[in-house]
Amino acid sequence: MQGTYDFWLVALSYLIASLAGFVALEFATRLRARDRQRQPWLVGGAVSMGTGIWSMHFVGMIAFSLPVPISYDIGITFLSWVAAVAVSAIALYIVGYGRLTALTLVAGALVMGFGVCLMHYGGMFAMRMTPGISYQPGLFAASVVIAVVASGAALLIIAYLKEVATWKDVALRIGAAMIMGLAVVGMHYTGMAAAVFEDGARCYAGNDLPAAMLSWPTTVSALLILGFGIWFALGDARHLAARRVAAQEMESRVRQMAFTDKDTGLPNRAQLSQIITDRLRQRDTEGFALVTFRLEAHDGALPTSEAMSLLCDRILAALPRAIIARTQTEHLVALIDGRMDHVGARCIPLIESLRHDAALKARFKLIVGSAHSPSDGENAQWLLLRAAPKASSAGLFDNRGIRQTANSVV
Repeated sequence: MQGTYDFWLVALSYLIASLAGFVALEFATRLRARDRQRQPWLVGGAVSMGTGIWSMHFVGMIAFSLPVPISYDIGITFLSWVAAVAVSAIALYIVGYGRLTALTLVAGALVMGFGVCLMHYGGMFAMRMTPGISYQPGLFAASVVIAVVASGAALLIIAYLKEVATWKDVALRIGAAMIMGLAVVGMHYTGMAAAVFEDGARCYAGNDLPAAMLSWPTTVSALLILGFGIWFALGDARHLAARRVAAQEMESRVRQMAFTDKDTGLPNRAQLSQIITDRLRQRDTEGFALVTFRLEAHDGALPTSEAMSLLCDRILAALPRAIIARTQTEHLVALIDGRMDHVGARCIPLIESLRHDAALKARFKLIVGSAHSPSDGENAQWLLLRAAPKASSAGLFDNRGIRQTANSVV
């Protein structure tokens, strides 16, 4: 006895299978994104994904017509749905709770493949035909192989597509879901092709699920369940993404507080120490210099942030490539690349101009200190200590461009 297929229901079964694949990808991502409260997502994902896979098989079976009325036993049909949910739970557990290894991949593919076959052939058995359905051995074996291989491929795809960060990732997920749907559909219709229906065969009269009445209720229910599953998964993804952004912003604020001077926005001593350490690791043969500018108010008060910002502007105007940090309330440190003689040649005009700057001269005394790496030290703390200015009347730089003392006063 030969059967025929409704093309639109076949296409609909493929759409449902692809949506089930997308649900699997989304819920697996949700499981991996959470350290706690995974159980609700595992259960919800298994029900959504399993219902999608089962609905695809059921719609595919409803798409198949025989010259006799087709109906199904409700108990066996329900058990086939349970098998689909169990298979989905196994898949999500494997990829959501641990790292996918060769052993778990093979074991998972075998168990899932067996479950898919149990679901499919259990659904076929739910027709309870007399005489019973027989199967062509070659196509039956092929359907089992397809089920196992498709299960393994699904595990690999789900494990590989971990996060969605760009539109490319979205496209990859859609393509992967379509491939997973194609694999599931391939197994189903290979199994259907393996079925042999004897002439005169009839479904059991006591079956209480007539196929003619189930196509659209099954389809609508499956699409609603899959749609809600995708909606919840995407909503959770947006929620977690917002939490990650908030955590990153908080981390950025904490880092800014820890490594930035709050009044001027310049790097503080901690950040400058890290910059110096990074430069020391580069082992540049010419090295770099640290030049410290200290403002001392004539009345003994600490300089204001406005005064330090003015000094910073003057330094950057003369040394645009220098890194300026505020290491103390009255200290600005300029990190300048190059040998000490080159640094001295560039700093002397700057210091002379600062000596005659009316805005600074009227209120402050400027004291300058410097150190050079590697000659004055090989770690950040020692270099900063050597560059700290002390009151002295020594000159700025000698004719070789190297400080005669550790301090200079202007």
